[in-house]
Amino acid sequence: MLFIGIQVAHASEWNYLQYSQIKWREYKAATFAEASNANKPLYIFIYANWCHWCKKFETETLETKDIRFLLQRETIPVAIEYDKQKELARKLGAKMVPTSILSAPDGKKLLRFHGFLNAKELSEVLQRTLSAWRKGELPVEEFGDDTTCCIIQE
Repeated sequence: MLFIGIQVAHASEWNYLQYSQIKWREYKAATFAEASNANKPLYIFIYANWCHWCKKFETETLETKDIRFLLQRETIPVAIEYDKQKELARKLGAKMVPTSILSAPDGKKLLRFHGFLNAKELSEVLQRTLSAWRKGELPVEEFGDDTTCCIIQE
């Protein structure tokens, strides 16, 4: 299992996406166990509250009815707020926000992209990746659009 064990904020300190209707989970061992038991990959969304593109992606893509349904039916959604979990975000390869990762329950990366996708684009890439994974393939796809994300300045 490739779960990256990093100390995360306590549940009382956890800051989920402000208006989300998605049941976001924390990145922790219990979440990977839930994904394994349900035989679902994790959709990991790394965001920052100060990022315009993160808010746009949340409201115009993630919170659309079809995407909410897809994420909740086919994946275990995980949210990571960059400013509260910088070390974890970096270990997962986030150099920009938003960054999205689709991870198998054993922690193997299936997909990572940064930037904004509209609902149709996100649905297509998730469906394609989920279909390949269900066939036993390990599709590792990485892409992104530097013009639709915020570069992390350190």
